[in-house]
Amino acid sequence: MPWTNSQQKMLSIWPHFTGLISMICSGLIIFEVLRDKVKRNKVYHRLLLAMSISDLNTSFWYTLSTWPIPSETSNVYAPLGTRGSCVAQGFFVQLGIATPIFNAMLSIYYLLIIRYGWKEKDIKKVEKVFYFIPIVFALVTAFSALGLELLNNANLWCWIAPYPLSCKGSYRNNGINDCERGNNAWIFRWAFFYAPLWFIIIISMIAMFLTYFSVRKTELQSVKWTKSIKLQKAQALRHSKQVLKQAFFYLMAFYFSWLAATLTRLIQTINGKSYFPLILLFAITTPLQGGFNFIVYIRPKYLKYRKEHPDSICAVMCKICFPYRGGDNAETSFATNFFSSMRSFRTRSSSRSFHINPSSNPSANPSANPSADDRDEEENGDKNVLSARDEWKDEAEEECKKEEENGPEATQKRRVSFMGDGDATMTRSSSGVNQSIS
Repeated sequence: MPWTNSQQKMLSIWPHFTGLISMICSGLIIFEVLRDKVKRNKVYHRLLLAMSISDLNTSFWYTLSTWPIPSETSNVYAPLGTRGSCVAQGFFVQLGIATPIFNAMLSIYYLLIIRYGWKEKDIKKVEKVFYFIPIVFALVTAFSALGLELLNNANLWCWIAPYPLSCKGSYRNNGINDCERGNNAWIFRWAFFYAPLWFIIIISMIAMFLTYFSVRKTELQSVKWTKSIKLQKAQALRHSKQVLKQAFFYLMAFYFSWLAATLTRLIQTINGKSYFPLILLFAITTPLQGGFNFIVYIRPKYLKYRKEHPDSICAVMCKICFPYRGGDNAETSFATNFFSSMRSFRTRSSSRSFHINPSSNPSANPSANPSADDRDEEENGDKNVLSARDEWKDEAEEECKKEEENGPEATQKRRVSFMGDGDATMTRSSSGVNQSIS
């Protein structure tokens, strides 16, 4: 049934926003992985990188929404394109089948790591398979849809659909093809997209359950461990549980993205009807998969930073958005330095008490205009602090050198921090004295 003008506008406008959000979030994941050499060397992050690149491409075409649909199309809000633009959008939307397949590869990765105990070097031996399956399947189905002239207006955007939309196709019309393009398109929708999609979902569920039972079995066995073994394996078990939670949330992001879309196509296949609330949910959630993945991706980092800054959500967000170049394990970061400076500023400000006189005469408020002697005293005080710090640093360095000359018994590490304009750290070992100032 044709939608009202207001319904058509909602179905057309919402993907512009959700698709753009997904593009931004996928781009942030890509940037986060590419800028960090350590992450680029990990199979997990490379899988996320591939999945995010695929989602970035698909989200872009979702963001265009109804614009690429031929301009003469009726019952669609703001169609501005041609048949060529419609075919291009449908082609790249079909390529998006690679994104859920990459998600399934991620579930298999978790299974191999947790249940079967594979190491990073073992995963790297089969890593190419994780990329080969989604990329090849996406390319084969997209080019097949292009060759079979299946890519047409599908109401929300261009994808696999009959043209005109009212035609039945030869399978439902006693062998007579009444479609100009996209004969039996509904069959190819399921063959090229929704059947593989739900096969992937089932595979992901099986992998998730196997991973869960593996962790649960380890927990039950931990009751029989001796105290020494418990201490050794407690950290490994805790890490496995954290990884399991992360895998579960990725699977939930998968479900949120595709549940409404699948129900919509299933109802359309069974009775040929569409329900606007479900179609609207489809138009909102399907382009938003990159946003869901980004929330799951930053979740461990958010929990970590939230624990460090329980009273400041601003500090948490700054550490996530502006991490130190050295990585998450660096001792300092932009956010840490920024908020330390702010706290220092507040402390110094609160230690000075200025009485503000509403009178416009500056002489009525002598404390608001410190004299030259006061300013000189303050500057001299700062110089004395810096001088004392330098003397302390020199004394500590000399002491370390003396102890180093005494022999191999002085092999313990010594760390001295000087808080001021920067942090100075001296570490003494059997090989000598290292000093670094940040």
